[in-house]
Amino acid sequence: MYIAAWAVTGAAVALVIVAVLGGGDDEVALPPVRETELRQAARDAGCELRVGAGRRGDEPPVVGPPARPAAAGFYEDAPGERSLVGAMRRGLVVISYRRDLPEEARDLLRTVQSAVPEGTIVAPNDRMRFVVAVTAWRRLLGCPRVAPNMLDALRLFRGRFIGSGPDSPG
Repeated sequence: MYIAAWAVTGAAVALVIVAVLGGGDDEVALPPVRETELRQAARDAGCELRVGAGRRGDEPPVVGPPARPAAAGFYEDAPGERSLVGAMRRGLVVISYRRDLPEEARDLLRTVQSAVPEGTIVAPNDRMRFVVAVTAWRRLLGCPRVAPNMLDALRLFRGRFIGSGPDSPG
């Protein structure tokens, strides 16, 4: 059962990578979004979507006190939890991934981050129950597995909630 689950996950990652990376050009472009409704995209990808208050102790966190925000970027070692919450308060979106996520999928997240580099943080988080999670102030999209249509949900979430923190400059 365990081996079958890894095989299915590996196949899903491979499909996502082939769909996104395609023909091996040096420049990687993200495919167009196929589903435009966030709730439906989350459902199609098998992800959990929560929009609301959040509580301290959630993992990954979606609320917390003001703190110096982490800078946008792709991190191999995660900034502190308080600085990630500080970034969400400023309107950034944080994409968290488990370190056991295949390298190809991490490369995909790097490409997603580079599409909106000033508004997105990508960092590891092994404490969460999701394989990939996207958070904004008081909002969460958590995906328990990599699925081909997870990318639509992730991008729609970021597009809708980027800049939505209480300390956002705009």
